[in-house]
Formats: sequence, structure tokens, C-alpha cells
Amino acid sequence: MSDTQRKHDSAPAPGRRWNDIHSTYAACLRGEGLSRSWLNALMGTARHMAHWLSSCGTDPEDVDAGCIAGFVAHDCACPSEFRPCSHRRRRGADRFFTYLAEAGLVELPASIVRGAEYVDAFTASLSERGYSRSTVSRHRRPCRHFIVWLHLSGLAPDRIDGGAVERFPSHRCDCAFPGFLRPSGKPGGSSASHRKPVLKFADFPVGEGVIGSWREEGPPAARGGPADGFPDWMRRHRGASGRTAGNYGGYLRRALLPELGDDPARYDVPAVRNFSAGQARWRSSADLAYPAKVARAYLRYLAAAGLCGPELAAAVPKVRRQPAADLPKYVSEAEIDALVGSCDTSAPAGLRDRAVMLLLARLALRAQDVVSLELSDIDWNRAPVRVSGKPRQEAALPLPQEVGDALKDYILKGRPRADSRHVFLRANAPHRAFACSSSVSSLVRAAMKRAGMDARGLPAAHLFRHSRATGMLRGGASPEAVAALLRHRSMESTALYARVDRPMLLEVAQPWIGGAP
Repeated sequence: MSDTQRKHDSAPAPGRRWNDIHSTYAACLRGEGLSRSWLNALMGTARHMAHWLSSCGTDPEDVDAGCIAGFVAHDCACPSEFRPCSHRRRRGADRFFTYLAEAGLVELPASIVRGAEYVDAFTASLSERGYSRSTVSRHRRPCRHFIVWLHLSGLAPDRIDGGAVERFPSHRCDCAFPGFLRPSGKPGGSSASHRKPVLKFADFPVGEGVIGSWREEGPPAARGGPADGFPDWMRRHRGASGRTAGNYGGYLRRALLPELGDDPARYDVPAVRNFSAGQARWRSSADLAYPAKVARAYLRYLAAAGLCGPELAAAVPKVRRQPAADLPKYVSEAEIDALVGSCDTSAPAGLRDRAVMLLLARLALRAQDVVSLELSDIDWNRAPVRVSGKPRQEAALPLPQEVGDALKDYILKGRPRADSRHVFLRANAPHRAFACSSSVSSLVRAAMKRAGMDARGLPAAHLFRHSRATGMLRGGASPEAVAALLRHRSMESTALYARVDRPMLLEVAQPWIGGAP
């Protein structure tokens, strides 16, 4: 007989206190109307656990989650009367511990209590912000999992740091806490889907002022180098949007600086020319324009800061722009009306989609114009709408009655309540503005599918703009009028649409020399 077997066989039976607890626990289970077999299984596990705890010298008030884990994992050498129910150890032990906690016989750890309060407050805030009930439920378990993992790791929920948040998704998971978190039943690390909910949850006590920010955010200057101020210079002095300035800065670090180096004092004309020549070896002429723009803007920024000579910007070769070979894609007015009519105006999202597509169709707006539109841009008294999709290119356009009614219906009946000043918001929580112009394009693609339109080869949001310009030209409008609506700074851009007017082109076409073949 092993030493462990002798220890458990010779251990004293649970004391009178444990017997009293078993009696009240059995009465509680009977009050729940459990079946006889399940009642016997739970009581068998409770007696088994009491015997094992007594053999370890643990009193009822000293029981904690660690005792549950030890009991479940112990190499059982207990008397044979306890062994038949050993396969249900975890579930029965969790149930018994939950009873002890609810009866006030054991005290829950302070970290679990505070963590439970944080989770409840966090999920309540999600409900207030418009998240659906199913989404709130999907957030609750990962947050509870995170609290239990913090407790088992010896960390308090009000001591969250970036290291803990990053370690949690990849930890070797065996987390459970009776009455708060059931075991997942899946060995290994925690689910990757837990990462986003936990990141939101970790930011919640920061927003409530309970803890300081756990995100390690250093100022841009901490990275060092003159390129750090380039995006800000683009916004302040070149009128670039934040997205464009960020894209320029990213391309600068990704492609330009590895070729030219970080020290502007070493830049010269041959180095700039070599960079441009290297880009031309593997890029088409259409793709060369962007690297040239970024390089030229960066060298101008350095010259303005006195870090290099102004002549270097002129050393970047100009890329010859080839006239567009393809004609603009467009559809008929009837198809545009079918897209607008496909929106379900009985739903908030349908009201939003209809207003968006009427703005695109009647005012020929760009997708970014729609994304950037704010409530203050609409003058409801005089009926103009201010459009500023591109920085420093604001324009006031007349608001047609149909478009104004669609905007009014969406704002009053379909727009979620949110702090954002943007007109169009996401239909699902969190209710914030569209992230970029691709959100509008996705909306149009969905409308094409609903209307049964063959979208192959067609643009999305820009389809309305092309169709509007083409329809105006075919209706006899002058190119200047079309340019004013499209807000083109150059008539060359508008002239592209004149090539689509085939009847007009046939009138000015000269007969083929020598007659028809």
C-alpha cells in the first residue's frame, strides 16, 4: 500500500462542522428539485471533497479556488466509497464552493469581487452605448476570464498594465473560478477572439479614472529623427488630411528613408536621382507618381526646416501623366433610381443608406465628402450644404428637396444618439463615424446586390459621380457646368467625360479618307 493511500485511509473523518454543512447543502439541493441521481452525485462529490480537505488540514473557512483546483487534480487515493463519482469532480466541486460562498461560509478574494464589479459596470456601459444583448454576452466571458487570470497570476484588476494585457491572449489556460468562470474544456491558450473584448475592458477603468493609462504611448519625438515632424507639417502647411499625412509618413519610413538614409545632411542630387531611378525599374508609369510626390514633399519640408538645400526637391523627376485610356463607367438614371429604391427605409440603416446614395447621385459627391459631412455643414434655413471632402477645397452646394428630406428622415428617425458631429454613423455599436471612404463603397456594393445589378467592372461610390456627369453632358449641359458640380480645378479632368458622349462625337467625327472599307 502506498504512503498516500495510508495517509487518506488513516485520515480522520470530516468533523461535525463539515457534517452540518453537508446537511444544509443537501437541503438546498433538494429545494432545487434535482433528480435523485444528480443529487446523489453532487453530495458524493461534496463528501469526497470534505474528506480530502480534512486530510489536508483545511477548515471550511479556508477553502478557496486553489483548494478546488487541488482537489480536482489530486491523485486520488481516498477510500473507495468516494471514487465512483470522481469523473464529476470539477462540476460538483464548483457547485459546492459556490454554495459555500453564497452561504457566507467562505470569503471571495477581493480581486475577484472588484473584478466582478468592473465586469458588471463595463457590460452595463456597453448596453447603454447601444450594443446588442448577444454582443454584450460575447464580451462578458472574456472579461471574466481576464479577471480570473489576473487573480491566479497574483495581479489586482486595478493594477492592469500593458504587459498583462499582452500576455493574456497567449497564456497556457487552465483558468476557472467557481460561480464566476466555468472551465472552458479546451486545453491550451485562451481564444484569440478574447483579445479585442479584453482590450476594450482594460481601457474601461482608465476611462473611469480608476487606474492610469496602461498603454505605453510615447511622444513621436521619442523615436528620433527629422522625419517625425513631417506628417504634422503636411497637415499644417500643405492642408493634407490626417489620413493623407499618415500615409505619407508611413511610406516615407517604409520606402524612402531606407534608400536615402536618416541624415538629411548627406542628401545630394545623385542620391535623389538614384532613388527615383530605382523606383522606375519595377513600377509602372502610373505608380511612379506617388513615390515622387512623397519624396518631393519631404524634401520641401526639410528645406523649410533648414536641413537641406531647396534645390533637392527640384531634383525629383516629374512623372508624365498619360491620359486615361479607359472611358468612365456609368449607368442609366433608371439604374441609379433602382439603387436608391433598394434601401429599406423601415430600418435605421436603410434610412442612412438612402440619404447617402441620394447625396452621391444628385450632388455627385465623392465618398470622402460623405464621410466628412458634419451636422453643422447643413444649413436648413437657406438649404446649402458645405462639402469639404478634400482639405482647403470647401464648396457650398444647393441641397435638393429630395436629398434634404432623406437627410431629415435619417437624422430624426434613424441616426443613433452619439457624441459624434458627423452626419452618418455606423448602424451597429459602437456608433461612430465611418472609418474611411471604403465604408461608403461597401454600402453601395450591398445596394447593387439588392438591386440585382451586375457590378463586375463598375466602380462603387464613384459610379454615381460618373453617371451624373455623363447624364448632364448628354442632356446638353456645358463642360463648365459639369466642372462646377464636380468641383474640378482643371477642365482637363472634366474633358474626360466628353469622350463618353458618343452622339456628340459622331457629329464632329470626320469621314474616313478613301471611304468606308
